[in-house]
Amino acid sequence: MAAGLLAAHLLTERGVGAQVFEGTEGLAPAPRTLIVTSRMRDLLGPLGGQAVVNEIRRFELFADGRVATVPLQRPDLVIERATLIRGLAQQAEASGSGILLGRRFMSLEPTSRALTFIVERGQGGALEEERARTVIGADGAFSQVACAAGWPGQSAVPLAQAVVGQPKDLRPDTTRVWFAPEETPYFC
Repeated sequence: MAAGLLAAHLLTERGVGAQVFEGTEGLAPAPRTLIVTSRMRDLLGPLGGQAVVNEIRRFELFADGRVATVPLQRPDLVIERATLIRGLAQQAEASGSGILLGRRFMSLEPTSRALTFIVERGQGGALEEERARTVIGADGAFSQVACAAGWPGQSAVPLAQAVVGQPKDLRPDTTRVWFAPEETPYFC
């Protein structure tokens, strides 16, 4: 959702009309943190800063009983995805982009002058036909838009995320990574 909202804002800002079709009924994504580079803050400015909940300034790498500390020249950012998406949606609408919620992508067909795509309005609702010269599929690693366009699927790795208590000896600006999965198959 974030990529589509940013793309719509950037296009509209440059005079190209853009509509975002979003499958969910509201812009209330589940809270989830992501780790990104500080380039996000460079690209998004104050909007990017609003989503930051922590800055990672060093990594501690554990392997074979040894520890290496790697300081980062620029911090990695831990961001709250829900905050970022709400901010991107406000920015996209303020620049003139339309956001149509509850529109699930169904199919895509090229025609002589445009692309025709079908969206379902609400769960089990009416089908709507839309036309556009360009369609950007910002629907994730298992993109239905890319599949409908005939592009090969991307390989993806399933991840689990959990909120855990921070070890008492861990500084908040540090990420620890273990290279011995049998001892500690996670990072914090």
